[in-house]
Amino acid sequence: MTVDERSRLLLAEALKRALGDEEGITLMELLPPVGWADVATKHDLAALEQRMDARFAAIDARFAAIDARFAAIDARFVGVDDRLGGLEGRVVGLDARLARLELRFDDLAREIRGQTWRLMTLMVAVVGIVVAAVRL
Repeated sequence: MTVDERSRLLLAEALKRALGDEEGITLMELLPPVGWADVATKHDLAALEQRMDARFAAIDARFAAIDARFAAIDARFVGVDDRLGGLEGRVVGLDARLARLELRFDDLAREIRGQTWRLMTLMVAVVGIVVAAVRL
């Protein structure tokens, strides 16, 4: 036998007549809104809990796998950091060598300027001697 809304309404009216309005309404509110087959039992809740536990276990396993991946990525980043640290040391050494080379180029430029001035002075002196010799 299925309980439909019409049957529930007839029962509610009979309860109101038999027990009184307030008591009949209270008793109807204590009944489930649908048939007893739709009410969850302790067994249904236990089965649901088992299914949920299985799902959460699967989710936990996925998170564990993701954590393992992140750990591997972290290890790779540590390796990259170490390599970059070594590279940074090499760049600092290269920078120091370039600074020394720049100083040597500055010294070389000063020497070339000094030689140029000495050469120009010598040439002026030679031209002066040649001009004086020609006039004699």
